[in-house]
Amino acid sequence: MPWVTERVLKKIIGLTLVAAGLHGCSFYEKTNIRNEAETAKYDPATTARIRAFTSPEITGSYQANATCEQYRPLQTKEGTPLTVTFKDRTSTKQYMLWRRVDLLGMVEEDYINRTIGVPASTTTEELKNDRVGYNEHVIPAGKPIVLSLGFHAVSDQGKAWCYPKPVYLVPQAGKDYEVRYITVKESFMSSSCKVAVSELTGNGPVKTPQPV
Repeated sequence: MPWVTERVLKKIIGLTLVAAGLHGCSFYEKTNIRNEAETAKYDPATTARIRAFTSPEITGSYQANATCEQYRPLQTKEGTPLTVTFKDRTSTKQYMLWRRVDLLGMVEEDYINRTIGVPASTTTEELKNDRVGYNEHVIPAGKPIVLSLGFHAVSDQGKAWCYPKPVYLVPQAGKDYEVRYITVKESFMSSSCKVAVSELTGNGPVKTPQPV
């Protein structure tokens, strides 16, 4: 059952902010880097694009050509995983005191958005200086794709986690989508969570996500 304790979650997030000494300023500024290899896969006649929002605490993956019943996050085929990770957070640096993360609990990849040309959205504007970043991926159109995101955080104050059920989408060719982890407040002390998928719509430079 997916759940997260609101009090513990607030303690963990609050501890991170205090440790960073943010005082209203943002230390989460991202650099957009174009992923040329992924961009080259895009054909608006046969594929779609999706922007996946992740963070050190929010991670996930997708499996193409699969329904929820066929989703196998740990399975491989000829040595290759069936799922594709939204963001590879393997650290290549060593930080203070031999840590694998910086003082904000982030690695170098957390400060990079890997892009393939998906237009800006109200979500990207909202999260521009947030801890959450994104990568963009090309996905097959006209076939089901399973999308999975979950939250897990650990600090001296305790643990908080929430793993909602994966969802599946049949993307339309040439369309752009976003997938996010969303916390839903259930009561004063606890929250649940879900994976939310939206299609980007509108004619302006900043698109509007419409739930699908």
